[in-house]
Amino acid sequence: MTHALPQTHWVNATTPIAVPPGMRHAVIFGKSDDEGWVDTLASLTTRGNYGPRVTELARDETPETIFATDEQLATAARYEQNIRELIEWSKRDTH
Repeated sequence: MTHALPQTHWVNATTPIAVPPGMRHAVIFGKSDDEGWVDTLASLTTRGNYGPRVTELARDETPETIFATDEQLATAARYEQNIRELIEWSKRDTH
């Protein structure tokens, strides 16, 4: 099944991405051929000085539609869970 997601961010001002409903960290990238891939906001924003630049969609911009498969949403959910676990782990870390 394919799901239509509204764009929430831009990567390098050219590539639309969406944060799936109920998630805060996982993202689905949109591509012109209706194929997408999965990543995380944390990964995108921590790739060094020359990594991608992620910006939120401006209020006056019309979001693009990004299509995601069940498999991509399942991958995003795993990424989201992993990040939640890392956040919880870091809160407990006493170093």
